[in-house]
Amino acid sequence: MECPKCGFELDDKAMVCPNCKKVLKLACPICKTINETNTCRNCGYVIISKCHNCGKINQTISKKCRKCGFDTEKSVIMNESNTDDFVMLTIDFPNMDEMKNLLGSAKLLNKFKINLDKLIKDYVKSIGLRRQLIGKTYVIRFDKDYTFNSSATTAVKAAIDLLNLITSMNCKLTQKKHASIRCNMFLLKRNIDDDPNNYDSGINISLLNQVTHKSEDKILNTFQVLTDDNVSDAISGDYKISPLNSVMVNDEMVMFYEVDLREFVKVEYPEEEEEKEIEIPNFVQNMLIEQDKLDGEALNNLDSPGDPDAIYDIETINFEEIKAEFIRTENIDVLFHILNKFQAVPKGIVAIKTAEMYKPYTLKVLNAAASTGKFDNIISVTCYEEMKYSPYSFFRDLVSAIFEYTVSQKLFFQNDFSMFQSVDPEGLIRDLITLQKRNDNNNEDTRYVYFDIFLTLLQIIPKTLIFIEDFDKIDSSSYDVLKYLFEAFEKLDISFLISYDKGFSLHRDCHFLLTKPYYTEISLKPTSFEKLIEENKIYYRNILNNFYFQRVAKYACGSSLFIDIAIQYLIESGVYAADDDSIEMINPKTIIIPSSLDKLVARRLNLLQDDEDSMKFLTSIVLLGTRVDIGTIDSLGYQNKNEIIEKLSNMGFLYEYNNCIYFPNYNLLRDNLLTTISKIYLKDVAKELFDKVFNEGMPSPVKAYLYGLLGDEDSERIQWEQLAEINLSLGDFSSYLNCTNKILELLSKNTNPEQAEDIEMYKSHLYEDISNNLYDYVPDKTSDIAEITLQNLEKAKDSDKIILLCNKMITGSLIVGNYNHALELTHKVLSLLPPSSLNPGDPNFNSYFFLMSVIHIQILFNIGALVDCLDIGYKVLNVINNQTLNALKPDYMSEDDFESLIVDSAGFVALANVLLLVGNVDEFLKILRGELNCIPESYNLFIDLQNLLHGKPIKSLNPNIAENDRFGDVIYNIINAFVSFSGDYKLFAENIYRAKIVAKRNRLHQLELFADLMIGYAYMELGSYKKADSIIYKIIKATNNNGMTTLLYVAWYVMSELHLRQNKYDVAFGIINNSLIQLEKNNTTSEYLLMLFKYNMYKVMMFKKQYDKAEICISHARYIADKYGISFVFDTDQNHYIAVEDDEVSLEEAGILLDINSDVNQENQNMGSEGV
Repeated sequence: MECPKCGFELDDKAMVCPNCKKVLKLACPICKTINETNTCRNCGYVIISKCHNCGKINQTISKKCRKCGFDTEKSVIMNESNTDDFVMLTIDFPNMDEMKNLLGSAKLLNKFKINLDKLIKDYVKSIGLRRQLIGKTYVIRFDKDYTFNSSATTAVKAAIDLLNLITSMNCKLTQKKHASIRCNMFLLKRNIDDDPNNYDSGINISLLNQVTHKSEDKILNTFQVLTDDNVSDAISGDYKISPLNSVMVNDEMVMFYEVDLREFVKVEYPEEEEEKEIEIPNFVQNMLIEQDKLDGEALNNLDSPGDPDAIYDIETINFEEIKAEFIRTENIDVLFHILNKFQAVPKGIVAIKTAEMYKPYTLKVLNAAASTGKFDNIISVTCYEEMKYSPYSFFRDLVSAIFEYTVSQKLFFQNDFSMFQSVDPEGLIRDLITLQKRNDNNNEDTRYVYFDIFLTLLQIIPKTLIFIEDFDKIDSSSYDVLKYLFEAFEKLDISFLISYDKGFSLHRDCHFLLTKPYYTEISLKPTSFEKLIEENKIYYRNILNNFYFQRVAKYACGSSLFIDIAIQYLIESGVYAADDDSIEMINPKTIIIPSSLDKLVARRLNLLQDDEDSMKFLTSIVLLGTRVDIGTIDSLGYQNKNEIIEKLSNMGFLYEYNNCIYFPNYNLLRDNLLTTISKIYLKDVAKELFDKVFNEGMPSPVKAYLYGLLGDEDSERIQWEQLAEINLSLGDFSSYLNCTNKILELLSKNTNPEQAEDIEMYKSHLYEDISNNLYDYVPDKTSDIAEITLQNLEKAKDSDKIILLCNKMITGSLIVGNYNHALELTHKVLSLLPPSSLNPGDPNFNSYFFLMSVIHIQILFNIGALVDCLDIGYKVLNVINNQTLNALKPDYMSEDDFESLIVDSAGFVALANVLLLVGNVDEFLKILRGELNCIPESYNLFIDLQNLLHGKPIKSLNPNIAENDRFGDVIYNIINAFVSFSGDYKLFAENIYRAKIVAKRNRLHQLELFADLMIGYAYMELGSYKKADSIIYKIIKATNNNGMTTLLYVAWYVMSELHLRQNKYDVAFGIINNSLIQLEKNNTTSEYLLMLFKYNMYKVMMFKKQYDKAEICISHARYIADKYGISFVFDTDQNHYIAVEDDEVSLEEAGILLDINSDVNQENQNMGSEGV
C-alpha cells in the first residue's frame, strides 16, 4: 500500500510511514486491537483526543493533557457532546458465563458473543453514536441531542430497538438450544463533568418479573430496564414506569424505577426447518469400547503408585485444611473450567496438569482467559529446556514481553530501561536483559535484590494474567523467585494460569497452596471420541464416514489437539478442503496418517519445506526463542515477510500479539522442527542469524547452540564460559552450574593427547570454582557435578575444601531428606578430621568434630540406627550444659542457630528412646533440663508419646508448643489423632493431616511420611484399597531411597495388613517373612516392629490353618509386649481367621515381592549387614 500523505510504498502492516512519519494505524491501549481509525473497533475506546481546554493532541490513556493537565477522558466526552446533561445507557448480560453449558461448547459461545457484539455495534453506529465496552458492560452515551429531555427520548427508543434485536436472537436460541440470554439495561443521567468511567448505577439489578410458562412471556421476561428519577421525569408521560426503591449513591438518596417496555418488543419465532439428524457412524461405537479402556488407563496413570498427589485427591476423605480444588476433566472441557475458575474468584492460580497429548492449544487457552473480561493484560511466557543456561530466564522473558524488548543483540540499544530507575537504580534489569556481567562482590546479595525487584514489578501491573506454558521446564532460580511470589500472592493483583506435565505438581514444592481457595489444579484425561465428534458434528458431517477420518479417530486417543492438527494436516495435504461451514474430501489419495502427535507435527513441517522461504523464516524465529519482536523480524530481511507471517499464522504455527510473534505449543513445534530439517539447512540458518541478529562478544545460549551445529566447539565453549560468569555475577547459581556442565561436556570430547594435560588443569580449575561457588546443594539437580568436584578435591588432598563442600552437600541432603547420602558424606568428613574430643576441656577438642557429631545424631535416627543414635546422642549431650554451650559453638554459627541444633538433637534422642522402648523419657528430660535451660517444656509430649506406644492412658495433652520446638506440633497432632479416635477414620485422617502439614513445614521428613502412611491406613480402613496401595507404595519407595529404615518397616507392615484385608495371604506372607528376617538380624531398631510383624505372621498362619506356627508367632509377640510393658490387644479369636479363597498372585503383586527383596538387599548395604 501507499502512504496517503507522501505516497511512499509501505508494508500492509506498517503502523507509521517511515518516510513522512504519518500515523497509519493505532493500537488500542485497552484491548491491544490494531485500528485504522481513532476509535477502537473492538472496545470503542477513543485512542487520541484533543484537549477540550487548550486544544493539544494527547493520547487519551495518559489521563492528563501534556500541556495544561486537563482530564483527557473528559475531553473525549465534552468534544462529542452537544449538551451538558445527557442520558447514558448501559447494557449487561448477567448469564453470559452460563451460556457455554446452554449452547454446548466454548466455540459456539464465542460465536454467539461475536454476533451479539456486532449487533450492538452496528446498531449504535447506524444512529451516529459510539458504543464503548468497559469490562463486560456496554456503555452508550446519548450526547448528540441538544437537550436532556431529547436525549432521554432518543435513549429509550434506542433501548427498544436493541431489545427487539436481542429478543429476535433469543427466539432463535430458545427454539434451537432451549436457551436465552438475559439482558439488563440502565438509563442514567450523566453530566460532561462526571467521570467517564463511572457507569455503575449503584443498585444491583436482578430480574423481578415473575416466572411464567407461556413461551412469549418467558422471552419478554429475559430483559429488564431500570432508570433513575431524573430520566423517569423526562419519559414518564410516554412509558409505564413503576418505582422500585431508593439507594444512597454518592451521599445522595436516589430513587430507581423500572421502565416496562414489553409492549414495544415483538416476539417472533422463526419458522422451524426440518433438520436432518447427523448420525454418529458405526465405527464410533466400537471406538467407545476402546475409549473406556483408555480412560481407565489415563486415570490409573494419574493415580499411579508413587504419585505424590494421591493424598490430596479428596476422594473419600475431605481434608478440612485443604481449601484448594482438584478437578479431573476431559481435555476438551478445560477451557470451560478455566473460565469458571477465574470468574469464581477475584484472582487465582490455576494449574493445568496433563500429558503432552492432552495439552490444550495455546491460543484457545488465551482466548478463554481473555473472554472472562477480568484482565487488563494477559502476558504469555513459555518455558523451555534452554532456559536453564541464562540468569532468571523466565523473568528475563517476562520483562521482555511486558516492555516489548527486542531479542536482537544488534538492536539492544533500542531497549529503554529508564522506567526502572526508581526501583532499580543499579541497573540490574538492564544487565539481565542484555546479559552483562556485574562486578559486585556479593553474588548472594544480588540474588535477593532481584527477588525484590521482580516482586515490585508484579505489583505495578494490576489486573494482569500471566500464562506460563510448560512450567515444568522453568529454570531453577526463576522457580525459587516464583515460590517467594506465590507466598506473597495476597499482595499482588495478578493471576497465574500455568500448564505443566503430568509428572509435576506446583503444590508439591509450594505446599501452602493447598490451604488456599484460589489455587486449583485441573488434571486432563482423554475425551470420549463421541464427545469429540459431538463438539463439531455439523462441521465434520461430510467426512465422518471416510477412511481418513476413521484413521484420525483411531490415533487421537481422546485428544482434541491431535484431531485439530490431523485435520489441518489433511487439508494441507490436499485431501480435505475447508470453509466456514464444513470440511469436504476433495482428493482421496495414498497418504500416511501418523499415529503420534510428534510424528503428525513433523509431517506438517515436511509439507512446509516445499515453501523454502516460509520454512527458513519459521526455523530462524523458532531458534530465537518463544517470543520474537517485529524489529528483529524486520532485520532478517524477508521481502515477503507479511505473506509468510499470514501463511504461518493461518496454519497455526504462530500468532501476533503486542508487536511480537508467539508460537502456540512452542516446545512441540521446536522439538519436531529441529529433528525434521537437515543439519546443512540448520547451519545455513545459523550463519544468517549470526550475521543479522547477534553481536560478536555478546553471549547467548542460542549462539552456543548454533556454534554447536556449526561444529565450532571452541566458540561454543567460550559462549558457555561467558554465560557462566554472567550467571554467577547475577546470583543465578543454578544456571552457572548448568553452563559449567556444558563446558565439562565439551572438554570430555577432546581426543588430542597433546591437550590432555592442559584440559585436566583447566578442569581442576573449574572444579575449584564450583566448590567455591556451590551456593545451594540440591541432590536431584547438582549431585553429579558436586560428586565430581568432590572427587577432584580428594585427588588434590585439599582437606579444608573437601570439608567445606561436604558441609554444603550434607546440609542440602538433610533439607531434602536424603539421609543415606548425608551419612556417607558425614563419614567422609569425620575420617578427615584428626583424633578429636567432644569435651571442650580437652586439648584435642575440635568444634567442627563436635558439630558433625551433633548432625550425626539426626542422621542416625532417620536411617533407623536407633541404638547408635542413643549412644552418640548421650555422649554429645553429656558434655553440654549452660556453661559449656558457648565454648562448644563454632565461631561461624550464631548462638540461636547453635542452640536450635542442640534442642533438635535432644528431640531425636528422646524419639529414639521412645521407639527403642528401653528408656525412661521422663527421667531423660529431667536430667537434661537440669543442665540446659533451653529444653522446651513442650518436650513433655515425648512422655505422652511413650505412654501411647505402651498403651498407657494419657491424662491430658498440652497444645502450647514452644517456639524452639520443631517436634511439638507434629507429636501433639499425632497423639491427638490416636487418643481422640472413636471409629471415624475420616476424622482420624483429618487430624493426622494437621501433623503432616507441620512436619513438612519443619522439614521433619520421616514424620511427614509417617503422617502420609497413617492417611493411607485410614483409606484402607475405609475400603479404598487402591488409594491406600498408591500411598503406601509411594512411602516405601521414598523411605527406601532415602534410607529411612524404621519407617520403611512400618510401611511394609501396613502393606502386609492391606493384603491381608484383601485375602492376599501369599503376598502378605512374603512381605512379613522378608521383614522378619531383617528385623531379627538387626538389633539397632525397635522391637515394637518385631512384635507387630510377629502378630501379622500369626494372622497369616491362622488363615492358612497352620496353627502350630501361628502359636509360636503369637507367643513371641506376647513375649515382646510383656518384656516392655506394652498393653496391646491381640485378637486370637479363631472365628476371625476363616480364610476366603486366596486368589493367584498377580504380576503386580509379584512385583511387590520383588520390591521388598530389593529393598531388603538395599538395606543390608545401608546397615552394613549381609544380604539374605
